[in-house]
This record gives sequence, C-alpha cells and structure tokens, in this order.
Amino acid sequence: MFGLSPEVVKLVEGRLSSFNTVLSKSLRPKNEEILIVTDYGIEKNTLASMLAYGYYLAAKKKGLMATLLFQDVKKGFMFSDDHIVQAVTRLEKGNLIILSLSNKLGRFGDHKSFRMFCKDQKHRFLSATGLGDVAVGRFDLFIESMTINYPRMRKRGLAIKKIWDKANEIRVTTPNGTDVTYDVRGMLAVANIGEYHNPGEGGNMPAGEVYIPPRGYYGVFGKVVIDGSMKTDSGAVLLDEPVTAHIKNGRVVMLEGKQAHLLEETFQKFENRAKYPYRIRHIAELGIGINPGAVLIGSMILDEKVFGTGHIAFGSNYWFGGEIKTIYHGDQVFKAPTYFVDGVKMKV
Repeated sequence: MFGLSPEVVKLVEGRLSSFNTVLSKSLRPKNEEILIVTDYGIEKNTLASMLAYGYYLAAKKKGLMATLLFQDVKKGFMFSDDHIVQAVTRLEKGNLIILSLSNKLGRFGDHKSFRMFCKDQKHRFLSATGLGDVAVGRFDLFIESMTINYPRMRKRGLAIKKIWDKANEIRVTTPNGTDVTYDVRGMLAVANIGEYHNPGEGGNMPAGEVYIPPRGYYGVFGKVVIDGSMKTDSGAVLLDEPVTAHIKNGRVVMLEGKQAHLLEETFQKFENRAKYPYRIRHIAELGIGINPGAVLIGSMILDEKVFGTGHIAFGSNYWFGGEIKTIYHGDQVFKAPTYFVDGVKMKV
C-alpha cells in the first residue's frame, strides 16, 4: 500500500482513531477537497508517508474527497515535482492541504511561500516537514503528540500570546547559562495551538508552541546555550554537550562547543547561496514549547513543541511578522527556560 510494508500499514491502520481526532480537532473538514502531499521517504525513514496514509485513510473513512500524491524528497531550493505543482495550483479556493514530508515541499513556480499561497487562496492546511530525521519506531511518539488535550493547550497558548503581545522586552534564562534579551516592542506573537478553522489558517502538526519575532534586525543581546536539539543543514541532532551562541546587535557573533562546527557549517552553506548572506546569522524568533505530549527525539517539528523547552531561531521571519527575509530558518532548542516579561517572571 503506497510503498509501505504490510507491517507498517497495519501499524498506521491501528491508529486510525488518532488521525480522526486530528482532522476533527484541527481542520473540522466538511465538504472541502483534501489534498495530501508526501514523498517516498529517506532510506527506511518513511514516517512522512505513514502519516500521510493515516490522514488519507481517515478522510476516506469519513466519506471526504481526499487525494494522496507522492513526489521525490526535496530540499528547499529544489522545485516540487510537476504533478504536485499542478495539483496545488489548480485546487479551487477554500480547500484543505496536508503536507507530510521528509524534508521540504520544494518551490512551486513563481508563487509565494506555501503559507502565503494558502493564505491568498483561503486554503486551510497542516504541515509537517523534516520528517526524514525520524525512524519508523518513533511513529507512536508523533501520534501521542498529536492527540493531546487541545482545549487545555489552547488556554495556555493564548494566555502566553496575550502577555507577549503587550511586552516591550522578553528575557530568557536557563540553568545551563542562557541569558538573552529580546526587544519585541510592537511585535505580535503567534500561538500555534493546532486549531485551523478559518479560511487561510494553518500550521504545524504536531502543534504546540508560541513564538514571536524580535523588533527589526538588531534588538537581541546575550547568549543562548543550546542543550536540547540543534537544526543543521543535514537535519536535527540531539546534543550530548551544549553549543553556545553569543549574540550581539541581533546577530550570532561567536559559537562555542564540541558540535558548534555543525551550526557554523550550516551558516556558511546558506550564506554561500543567499542573496543577502549577512541575514543568515540574525535572530529571527523566540519560542516556547507548550505541547505536553511531545518529547525530544531529534526532529525539530516535534522538539520545538516540547513543554518545558524554549527555542531560538536564526534567519528568516518575514512570514510571521518580522523584517528578515532569507532562504534559511533554523530553530534551536534549549531546556528549562524561565521567561521574564518587562522584568516580571512569567508563569507558564
């Protein structure tokens, strides 16, 4: 079935109720067409196609009109396969798209980013990318992070967003030495709480984070000790020893740690391809994980959602209200953060 082994198919079909929960809680499909885009996986890491098949089967069981399409695994600078481009661009306004991909969707012609495209076309969507990092044995962990108590997560996420939206400055510290301050005057936070019910809305699945861009390019100072997981050009890695990023005027000026070279090499690779190389090392985001069912596994789509973690991102942030537009966006996770909003400790 769709290139999956009988054992894997049975595993997915055994969690059909979980996919029904995600569809009913996150998208609430009615008479919309559902386009599901996936790929063939990386070696034995077929989580992307497993999740895609689960969505497809759940939609079909509900009597919904669903189409499941495969393409080759793509990097961000590559183009989507022609049949994917045609299917996405020909979809009538106001329908549903689910992405479940080992790496990226790829570019599709002269269109804007996928998120901006969906907003313009009033499509609602779910997106899970970078799943090639994850072995099939992690399937149940993903399912658990997707079937949490959504009303409770919604309450927590919106409460944090309300605080951050009014903030002028947010400072974050951790026991391992993170101490970084963001100027967020006039910026608005995004609460990714897994509810995509209005035209043009969408986001990650698994869901569960609140994030905010800094004001402009230069308003972040301090250091971040990355001790959870680190996103590199070749995927996410769990860290045995921390990597410290020193930040001045909103930009990484020095990296320290045994595995710091992996992040430095990532910066250099994207700088070599970027139209404006200096933007790659700028700070794009401050985030907090709020998903109680998520655990650190070395896949950023899940790691950044883990309750009790925070994250910083480098590179682009224009699609969620920032000023930085570039080809790179890399999230980095740190553990046990404490947030101070305008000098007052925030209760999570």
